[in-house]
Amino acid sequence: MKELPQDRPYRFRPPTPRRWLTPLLCWLNRAWYLGRAYRIHGIDCRGIEAVAAAVEAGDAVLLAPNHADHADVHVMMEVLTRVGVSPRFMGAREIFEVHPVVSFALQSAGVFSVDRDGADLAAVKMALGILEEGRHPLVIYPEGEIYHHHEWLDPLHDGLASILLRVAKRLSEGRNARVFPVAFRFICEEEVEATFSTRMAELERHLGWKPRADLPVVERLTRLGAGALALKETEFFGDATGGTIPERIAALRDRLLLDVEARHGLEDKKAPTVPERVRALRYRIRRALLDEENPPDDGMRRRLMDDIDRVHVAYQAYSYRAGYLEESPTPSRISETLTKLEEDLLGRATYPTKRRASVTFGEPIDATDLLRKGGLPEKGGALQLTSILETRLTELLRQSSPRDLRSPGSEPIVAADA
Repeated sequence: MKELPQDRPYRFRPPTPRRWLTPLLCWLNRAWYLGRAYRIHGIDCRGIEAVAAAVEAGDAVLLAPNHADHADVHVMMEVLTRVGVSPRFMGAREIFEVHPVVSFALQSAGVFSVDRDGADLAAVKMALGILEEGRHPLVIYPEGEIYHHHEWLDPLHDGLASILLRVAKRLSEGRNARVFPVAFRFICEEEVEATFSTRMAELERHLGWKPRADLPVVERLTRLGAGALALKETEFFGDATGGTIPERIAALRDRLLLDVEARHGLEDKKAPTVPERVRALRYRIRRALLDEENPPDDGMRRRLMDDIDRVHVAYQAYSYRAGYLEESPTPSRISETLTKLEEDLLGRATYPTKRRASVTFGEPIDATDLLRKGGLPEKGGALQLTSILETRLTELLRQSSPRDLRSPGSEPIVAADA
């Protein structure tokens, strides 16, 4: 989970598609991001014809993928443009703040910003306008973050459902508001196993350890995770605690969040989920950092930035779900876990070998039809629609298993040679 700047004023960035730049952006996406940066050498795509047909019919089309990997946005762009569909994407504000050139490229490709920690009315208005116009599908990632355990779905935010239901009530007769669940899977080639020992050795040396090439890779990962956890426990609280690794992760997460919540007046108003608690805290802290009437002095600013760090570490801890690797220690899951640790400990993720992407567009959920037939209440309904989407997306992920990638009828779309 990347740590992105949290102390900058927010400015909404709208999509500004530039047709003259589209061929260059598509080539750059295919040749550099897919082919080289993320090592995607093939894409298996199913069900996209229904998306193209819904866009052609003028429906309001919302695509809701699991946020599987840093490559999934690039894969989505590739498969949609291949069938003549020009998507729009809602993207976290922080990615626009990396560099002005990055912001220019994102906006030119049809991406607009959203402040996930605040009430971003400009982003909501933009999303509503795109869907009501009906010319472009809108892509929103309802998980909100990349947790690097993409074969397990995390709880979905209900903002996507709220937007779709608002649009469904506004559309003229004959047009429908639909959300397509989209399942992404990334599968490594077998040669990735030869990279495990070298990658593990770099992580072990980062902790000051002697590499343990004599141990099985899953055992090395478990030991490394326990060691990194002990360092964080000691950094923030003075010593390492006892218990199983899942118990210690949960304790570190909750202890950090409760500590920061107490300082920012949220201890009696805790949100029900960790992501909601994190968003509430980041919003409070950012507001204090950017308070122009009462700007923080140097000491207060240091404390606020320390609180931002504590919240980020708590969110990192939340993202390590117990049992993911133990359930199925496949080469792809081992490599994904290594990538996650590289990103968290070294500040960079690596993709050392070729991978294949599988993207499956499921049957759409028709919000207009559900409202018309009483399947959703006229008021509210976002939580219920989110639950339906979560169930459909979970089932779609189960169905799109690696063994099906090269099954009859699966037409590979080769992205680039790596």
